[in-house]
Amino acid sequence: MSQAPDRAVCVAFDGDSVLVIARQQDGRAYCVLPGGGVEPGETPEVAVLRELAEETGLIGTVKRLLWTVEHHDRRAHYFLVAVEPGSLDLGGPEASVQSSMNAHTPTWLPLGLLEAEGLQPASMRERLRAVTSEAT
Repeated sequence: MSQAPDRAVCVAFDGDSVLVIARQQDGRAYCVLPGGGVEPGETPEVAVLRELAEETGLIGTVKRLLWTVEHHDRRAHYFLVAVEPGSLDLGGPEASVQSSMNAHTPTWLPLGLLEAEGLQPASMRERLRAVTSEAT
């Protein structure tokens, strides 16, 4: 059985807000950090910037690796990314599957709303709060 490809995940801040993808899926509302699978021949650093552009329309620069974490037997690399100002615009594969039952909406979420908006995985909530002061 082959292992799932690594994931590259973007952690970007604007003041006291973090960039997320708000999700509506089969009646469930939650949010995730922008990111996705590392493609063959791609480094996690390249993948995180590609995923950022696809999912939000923003351009970024990797500042540093924050964490590498195992989520359900899949390794995820979390990068602190500085993003250039711009409007949020969903693209990539997520844009092609938008529906009332499966919506992706890039947005800036105040850190105080991480629990209320159901940021997943939940283990990232405290980590984000801990790193925000360094990022702003």
